[in-house]
Order: sequence, then structure tokens, then C-alpha cells
Amino acid sequence: MIEPTVGSLVTLRAEGDLLPLHCVHPVSGSPFCYSSMAHRIAPARPVFGFEAPGFDGASEPLTSIRELAELHTASLRADRPHGPYQLLGWSLGGVVAYEMARLLVAAGEEVPLLVIVDAALPGTQSVPPDDELARYFLYDFLGVTRDRAPGVDKALAGVRPGAEPAEVFAAAELHGAVPEEFDAEFLLERYALFRTHVVAMREHRLDAVYDGPTILIRAAESVERLLDWSPYASRLTEHIAPGDHHSVWQDPGLAAITAVVNEALREASPA
Repeated sequence: MIEPTVGSLVTLRAEGDLLPLHCVHPVSGSPFCYSSMAHRIAPARPVFGFEAPGFDGASEPLTSIRELAELHTASLRADRPHGPYQLLGWSLGGVVAYEMARLLVAAGEEVPLLVIVDAALPGTQSVPPDDELARYFLYDFLGVTRDRAPGVDKALAGVRPGAEPAEVFAAAELHGAVPEEFDAEFLLERYALFRTHVVAMREHRLDAVYDGPTILIRAAESVERLLDWSPYASRLTEHIAPGDHHSVWQDPGLAAITAVVNEALREASPA
């Protein structure tokens, strides 16, 4: 169970007295995706996550990557006023973690480790129409990539082009493409946050080079040219994990990610 701590910070694994790892939510807004990794990280290493405003269904989402980075940095420093800090982020979370690292270094803090997991460079893709984005949201919500969710594809086959997201989700619910506890109203609520984050990601621009130690873990099936962080991270080390953007969080991809992260943590903050 994820427990709240300070501001946007939540506890994924509390045990341990080593320098903690802080993980930034992906486009969904939830850090729950890191729970399996958190429990495979070497013992004595606490792991925390950041949850996006709006995920609780009550607060308003933030509309830019910079705002997310500033909020999560403030939450981090409220809980732990001074570094060193170790950051990790998948997808949108990788971009936010990158900007957090820059903010922390600019404030005179040490960031011995930044891990970016399969994060496409921001601004490299346009925002698709709402009906297409709603379909992509369903893939993301179910943890699969496009063309690997036959149930979704079959359920949405009759949805008209240009349909509103509510129509897309109603069709998915009607045909059982999503678990029955998630009705169309719930999906629409989650989609609103998802869309806000997608727009923020597509509109963000990287405007400097980060000089701290950075690791990029790319899913083997992802498009390599969309993940070329070398112009923006001067001390970049790259690794490849088996799988696609979502399956990389299941074995054998998860095992590969955890091995890289554990080794990097040992090197960055030895006991």
C-alpha cells in the first residue's frame, strides 16, 4: 500500500537507512508502477515516489513539466532539506526527474544519480486528436502498447472517427475491454489528467545540458531516435532492457532495470 508522506511525496518502501531513491510518476500521475522495482531494490534502501496533483480526483492538475518539477522538488526538500538526491523516472517521469535534477543542482545540491527509463524526448511528437488519444490512454491504462490489446481494438472497432473520449470509454466498458470496476466515468476522470500531462510533455522544450551522472534505460522495442538524450546529458550511460514501453516493467525487463539501478545505486552511494 502506498502511504502519503510530504506534499506530493509517497512512500513505496520505508525500510532502510541508506540514501533513498525517489521515483517520479509517469503520465498516469501515479508512482504505483514502481512498487515491484521498489521491493527488488537491495535491502536498507528506502524508495519514495511522487504523485501528480489531480490523481486524487480532487486537486487541479499542473499543466507544465516545469510546474511538476518545481512542485516535486519542493516536496522532496520539505521532507529532506539537503542532498545528495537520487532520482528515477519512467516516460514523462524521466523528463520531470531530469528537470528536478537541474533545479537541485542549480540550488547547490548534489545529485549523484539520475535514471531516465524509456522517456521520449519532449516536443518530438504532436498531440493527436482526442479520439486517438483516448485510445492511447486505454493502452496506457491497461499497461500495453498499441496493437497488443486485441480486446480494446475489437471493442472500439465500431467507434466513429472523431468520437468524443466519453464515447470511446463507453464502448470499451460495454464490450468488456476494461475491468468492470472501472466504468466510463472513472476512465474519463483519469483521462483528463492523462491528457493534461501529454500536452505538457509535447509542449515542453529542453533548453540546456545537464552535466550530472545520468543513466538512460531504453526498452529494446522503443524507437531509438526518440530517446536520444545525448545532446542534453553530458555524462550519459545507456542500457537496453528487453520489452516495449510497458512490458519493460515485467520480467525479464524488470529484472534488467532493477539490476542496472541496484548497481548504479551502489556506485553512487556506497554504504
